[in-house]
Amino acid sequence: MENMPEKKLRLIHTSDTHLGDPAGHPEASAALVSVVEAVARNKGDMLLIAGDVFDNERVSDDLLEWFVTQMGHLDTPAILLPGNHDLIHETSVYHRDAFRNASENLFVFRDTDGEVLSFPDMGIDLWGRAMPMHTPQFKPLEGMPAPVEDNWLVALAHGHFHYEEDRDQRSSPIYPQEVADSGCHYLALGHWDRHVDVSQGNTTAVYSGCPLGPIGSPGAGEVTVVDLDPLSGVSYRQVTIN
Repeated sequence: MENMPEKKLRLIHTSDTHLGDPAGHPEASAALVSVVEAVARNKGDMLLIAGDVFDNERVSDDLLEWFVTQMGHLDTPAILLPGNHDLIHETSVYHRDAFRNASENLFVFRDTDGEVLSFPDMGIDLWGRAMPMHTPQFKPLEGMPAPVEDNWLVALAHGHFHYEEDRDQRSSPIYPQEVADSGCHYLALGHWDRHVDVSQGNTTAVYSGCPLGPIGSPGAGEVTVVDLDPLSGVSYRQVTIN
């Protein structure tokens, strides 16, 4: 790829913890703690959470405070994109006091047209489009900028990847050509509970899977460890968490 970035970085990518859902995701809190531990254990430079951190907007203030405290235990930036269970709108959990008082290392995408979070010292820009409504009209990748020279561009998106054979129109669709044309070096995806590689063209695009493991396979949790290397490019591997 032309104009390869200069810095070597390691990202820890996860999604869909669904905190506050004791029925469907009873081990969510334990899984989140394992994710936090996995950042240090795998020498991550940054944590990416691609949506559905919380299962719904009725979660307690105590749970929000607990989550923010967990993020504060990290020695790295934590980048959070709202998903379809924790939308960004008038009654969003992300407008509550816990997030107003969050630690300085926690960054939440809030712009529904998309925004860039830039970390010049690390040589990386992150882009995400916060979801206000989970509908077929919402396009998670719409408005992504081109990479800045010498910087990595990593995008976070929460939505449904449309395979060519898909017939149903799903909400928050992500189409193969959009991924290929996106221009980002890595696309961190959330919304599916299993790990799937949907890379297209020169774009490495990956669903991390739920850190609890897929529905029906609890305890088989993983995170995606992503290496951004100026010499060898982008690579990733799935790493089991406790």
